[in-house]
Amino acid sequence: MISTNRETAPQPAVPLGAAWVAEALRQAGFHVRFLDLCFEREPVAAVVAALTRFAPDGIALSVRNLDNCNFLAPKSYLPEVRDVVRAIKGHSGARVLIGGAGVSILPHQVLEYLELDHAVVGEGERAAVEFFSAGNADAAGRVAGVVCRNGAPDQQSAPLRGHCDQSVMPRLHEWVDARRYLAQEPVLPVQGKRGCAHRCLYCTYRQIEGESWRVRDPSAVVDEIIESMRQTSAREFEFVDSIFNEPEGYLELLLEEVLRRDVKARFCASSLSPKGVTAEQLRLMERAGMTSLVITPESAAGATLAALQKGFDEDDVNRTAELLGRSRLRALWCFLVGGPKEDEETLGQTVAFLNRHVGSKDGAFITTGLRIYPGTGLHLLALQEGAVHADDDLLMPSFYFSPQLTPERARALLDRGVHHGRCIHLTETQALGLGTLRRIGTAIGLPTPFWRYAGYARGALRTWRGQGGDPARR
Repeated sequence: MISTNRETAPQPAVPLGAAWVAEALRQAGFHVRFLDLCFEREPVAAVVAALTRFAPDGIALSVRNLDNCNFLAPKSYLPEVRDVVRAIKGHSGARVLIGGAGVSILPHQVLEYLELDHAVVGEGERAAVEFFSAGNADAAGRVAGVVCRNGAPDQQSAPLRGHCDQSVMPRLHEWVDARRYLAQEPVLPVQGKRGCAHRCLYCTYRQIEGESWRVRDPSAVVDEIIESMRQTSAREFEFVDSIFNEPEGYLELLLEEVLRRDVKARFCASSLSPKGVTAEQLRLMERAGMTSLVITPESAAGATLAALQKGFDEDDVNRTAELLGRSRLRALWCFLVGGPKEDEETLGQTVAFLNRHVGSKDGAFITTGLRIYPGTGLHLLALQEGAVHADDDLLMPSFYFSPQLTPERARALLDRGVHHGRCIHLTETQALGLGTLRRIGTAIGLPTPFWRYAGYARGALRTWRGQGGDPARR
C-alpha cells in the first residue's frame, strides 16, 4: 500500500483511508507493507527500495487529492504520482489498483493519464480485498467498485457501499509513523460516518462516499480513540466526517459515549453545518472535551447560499454564530469567495459577518474560486456560462469564479472591509516556513488549534523574510 500524498499545507493529512484499506487487506489474510510518501525527500527512490525489499504480488496506490484546489496558484499532484507509477512499472510486474478520493471523482481520466488499468471508485476495503484475491486480471476487473481503463467512460462498476464495516478499525499506529504527523500538529483524525445526503452545487462527497449517511457504532469510534491513545502520544482527535452534526442525533450519541467512557482527550471537528445547531449541542461538545470547530457556511449572503444549494440561509448562519459567540468553543469559519451569484453586495454581506461575528477566539478561512468537478451542479453551470467546454476532462485544475466580480476586486473588498487580522487566505497556507512554525508550536506545547496563531505566524514570516532568511532552514 502506497500513500502518494505529499502535500503538507495547510498541514500534513494523515492517510486514514489508506490505513483502513491496508487493515482490511491484512484481516483478509494478506501480508501487507505500507509506504507513506508524505515525508520522503526522494519518493521515487523510496518506492524502488520498498519494491526491492518486499517484492509484492499486488500494489495499491492511494491518491487523496488531484490538485491543491487553489485558483490563484493551481498545482496538480498527478505528475508526481505518474513518476511513482513509472517506477513501479520499471521494477515490478505486480497487479496494481489505484484509489482514493481524488481517483473516485475522475477514475477513467486518472487511469488514462497514469497508464494504469484498474481503479476503485468509492471506499476500497471490500473492493481491494476482492481485487487482489481474484484469480486473474479479467476477474479482478469485474469486482464491484472497480473501473477498467479499457471500459467505456460512461460505464462504471457500481461502488461497493453498505453499512460501515464495524469489524475493521484503521489502526493508524500500525501503518503510519504517527510521530511524524503529531510533530506537525498533535492531532489525529477519526471518522464516525461516511456519505452525505445533501446536494451542494460544487461538492463531490456524494460521489466519493455515497448519497446517504452510513454511521459507525459510537462505541467502535471511541474504541479507536482509546486504542490510539494507548499506542501513540495523541491526546487530541479531529472528527473528519463530511458534516459532524448530521444525521440528526448522531453527534449526541457519539459524544455521550465519550463521556460515558470517561475519555481524557480533547476533540475538534472539521466540518460543522450551521443548520440546526443548538445551544444544548454546544454545551455537550464542551462537556465532552471539544475545544474548536471548523464551520462551513461558505457565504453569509442568502443569494449565494441559495445558488450553492447549501440547504440553509443567512439566518441560520447568523443564529449559529451568535450561539458560538456565547460558547467557549473556538470557531474557524470557512468561506468560498466567487461562487454563483457572488457580487460586491453579497461579498459585502460576508465582510459584515466577518466583522460582527468572528471574535478574538475565532478565525476565518477564505478560499477564492471553486474547483469544478464533473457530475456536479457547478459543472453544469460552468458549461452554461462558458467557463468550461464540453470536451474539457477537468483532470487538470479548472475553476469557477462569478462573472459579476473579479478575484482582484474581491480581495480588495476583503482587505479593506475586514477590520481585524483573523482571516487566513488559502494562498497564505502554502508560505515557506509554516511547517517549521508548526513543529516549534508542537515542541513547546502551544495549545491547539494552530490556526488561532495565524496572525503571529504571518508576522514572524514577514520578519524572517525582511532579514533575508529562509525560515525553513532555521
